Amino acid sequence: MNRDFFAVFITLWFSSASFAIEREDAICGSVKEPFLFWLWSKAAPAPDPTRVRNQKFIEPVSFKALDRKVLRGYKYSANDGNGNKTEPKGYILTALGNAMIADQMISYLNAFSERGYDVYIYDYRGYGNSEGKRRINAIIEDYKELVVSLNSSYKRKLLYGISMGGAVMLNVIGSGAEYDAAVIDSSPSLVSDHGCPQRIDPISNLPTDSSKLLVITGKKDPVLKPKKTSALRLQAKRNGAATIDGDDFSHPFLDKDPEVHRKRMGLVAKHFFGSAR
Repeated sequence: MNRDFFAVFITLWFSSASFAIEREDAICGSVKEPFLFWLWSKAAPAPDPTRVRNQKFIEPVSFKALDRKVLRGYKYSANDGNGNKTEPKGYILTALGNAMIADQMISYLNAFSERGYDVYIYDYRGYGNSEGKRRINAIIEDYKELVVSLNSSYKRKLLYGISMGGAVMLNVIGSGAEYDAAVIDSSPSLVSDHGCPQRIDPISNLPTDSSKLLVITGKKDPVLKPKKTSALRLQAKRNGAATIDGDDFSHPFLDKDPEVHRKRMGLVAKHFFGSAR
């Protein structure tokens, strides 16, 4: 009996280990992908829980992926803007840019929680407080699982992808995930120019009917210049998406003029909720 149990345990252990290795394989070059993610992640700040301390409706959350790696982040609970927690109308899952982490960004999304939605942000695996290796395939698979998990608990399902997070969200959408509306803000059109397979290019994952999408780009974006983002926006428009190429828009959350930032977030809110407020 003990021998049988040990044999089963070893089989499951090797199976789990193999699955983890497959998920965290570098699919954009065995040297280039780890180096680029190391370089990009160095631009992200270190985790600092004091950024969210004493913020009434923000709480830490965690999610265990199928390969047993734990992602950590925050939830901004639905509320009425007057200090009262409310029953959520749905959720908003945000996928961040390369140089962002959860405790840095969750506070910026208070306006969404005040519309009655639970807002979730997680550190990518290998970033901030999340476990695992920084690999694009693993990050995409993590977000597919997050969406399936959240969809089981909420009626309305909203996705917000920022910069690289837009590429992640389009891969989730391209896999057939259920969602009600999505905003893709300043995503690259391609990642195959970094040696990744074309199948994960954002432009390759646009739905034939993209009417549930809003794709935003900025003419003053110094991080992803128009030549990197315009093909995605134009193809999305041909597929029926709403599109905006902001004359004054920089990269998301880097707009120097607060009024420009408010305008941008108002457009996101209008797509999600039907009005800027």
